[in-house]
Amino acid sequence: MIFTETIDYQLDGLKQDLPGFDDKYVNIVDYILKITEEIWEQRAIWVIYETYTDDVVIYSGATTIRGVESVITGTLKTLASFPDRKMGGEAVIWSKIKDNHFYSSHRIASTATNLGATAFGAATGKKVFFRTIADCVVAENKIYEEWLVRDNLGLIQQLGFDPVEMAKRDTRYKNGISKITDYVSEKFEAVSIASTTHLDITQPNDLIISLFENIWKTQDFEELDKYYYVLAHVHAICGKQLVGPRQVKTYLDHLWASFPEANIQLERVSCNEKGDEAEVAARWKITGKHTGNGFFSPASGKEIDMMGISHYIVKNGKIVEEWMIFDGFDVLCQIYA
Repeated sequence: MIFTETIDYQLDGLKQDLPGFDDKYVNIVDYILKITEEIWEQRAIWVIYETYTDDVVIYSGATTIRGVESVITGTLKTLASFPDRKMGGEAVIWSKIKDNHFYSSHRIASTATNLGATAFGAATGKKVFFRTIADCVVAENKIYEEWLVRDNLGLIQQLGFDPVEMAKRDTRYKNGISKITDYVSEKFEAVSIASTTHLDITQPNDLIISLFENIWKTQDFEELDKYYYVLAHVHAICGKQLVGPRQVKTYLDHLWASFPEANIQLERVSCNEKGDEAEVAARWKITGKHTGNGFFSPASGKEIDMMGISHYIVKNGKIVEEWMIFDGFDVLCQIYA
């Protein structure tokens, strides 16, 4: 699905028509930022019941989580592990779908201290920083579908644990990756982005679609200078900071070396035009065998399903800043299952 919006909604900003939403939320960006504040900062856990459907479906890595009670449990566990967690909302890129359903892509920068036990071990007392991007579909005040990507690899490294040893202990994928057969993503008929023709890369949406279709899919990273400003800044996982197309090329070469014959699917693109620049959110997925040595070495031959979400700032026809988030630890869990 591909969407472009031109109205700049902010916290406590312009009023938007939100049928079925609580009156305290003035627009969809305001809704996302306020419920995050209520649940995580004010610890108003009951707000989850008011803002998630009973049968909500959440995709996290290659795992599917179902039901509002799972959301409650996950929230309480995280708060027990990181009771002082502060969540800085860096961006909410939104779009309206048909029938008053809304889509949001929320990028969050979290700081926290590990004061309680985690799935990896006892509390370490270490201070951590990590990013999360949550894509949500919302209707009548309730989220009914969510894609959640967090830099868990970077988090585990900061806590001082060995990610490979932690992955070997993980049991989520002991029976392989579960394929979803009983739920239609977004409850809408998806648009095949791959069928898009006549892309004009001077336009933000087309630029990002072309990046995936003509660069990522072909692994022709020599052409990145057509897409990135010469001093573009890319924030990758594990605190990796890249500057310029050459460093981005080296990073993507290393990443794709692990999956030389894998498929890349671009699932959704949302664009918010803001003056002379645009914010673009792209949700994507790499699927295929882990047959090469690279970011995830050594090669295992395992089937891998890696979801990612990227946010871009596009100006004058080129990417000037990017945040690329995927769960490297989830991939390790699939490799060592």
